[in-house]
Amino acid sequence: MTAKQITIRDKQVEINYFQQGQGDTTVLFLHGWCIDGTYWENQVDYFSKNYCVYAIDLPGFGKSKAERTNWTIEEYANDVTAFIDTLNLKNVVIIGHSMAGEIMLQAALTNNPKIVGVVGVDNFKFIDVTFTPEQMKQMAGFFPMLEKDFKNSAPVYADMMLFHPTTSKEVKDRVKTDFANSDPVIGYGTFMNQMQYAYTDAQRLEQLNYKLYLITSVH
Repeated sequence: MTAKQITIRDKQVEINYFQQGQGDTTVLFLHGWCIDGTYWENQVDYFSKNYCVYAIDLPGFGKSKAERTNWTIEEYANDVTAFIDTLNLKNVVIIGHSMAGEIMLQAALTNNPKIVGVVGVDNFKFIDVTFTPEQMKQMAGFFPMLEKDFKNSAPVYADMMLFHPTTSKEVKDRVKTDFANSDPVIGYGTFMNQMQYAYTDAQRLEQLNYKLYLITSVH
């Protein structure tokens, strides 16, 4: 994939993105926490045969940058809608992986007429889930570790939460390396803001004016 760049939001945000294919429908891929748009390479190649396809690096990850200290889901959604509007994309179907599910949801709730569909990949898994006291204790202990030593703690989180027993070593190593090399301030900030936003997923999903499609792995 060949990378391109565009500045948005009064030149406060620089988006690194990839584009392939043509068509009346635009497919926009959003990556998950601490990775980047290159993870969608196979999907971009496949869907670009029939659609106009974009994959972006979210600001603070990959090669995208932003002049800000606020890394909330709402700010990321503003980045996405500004990207759509700046490039005047048409009939946009947003596909969001993991953390990008919340970003996709928030962008869709703006009722931007250019957005026509949303697809989540491995997200919204904890709606109506009640955690045990032991699980709550583990999470409460992990957050300070992540803030204090992000480089070493983030890959541990990947091992605990993200991989299937059959996941290849190549994929595991790639994800854990990207996690470890992420900006710790942005990585921790987005993690905590996504967790906070996720508490309201159920209420926000009820407000969604689109049919929601979900692709979820089974462990």
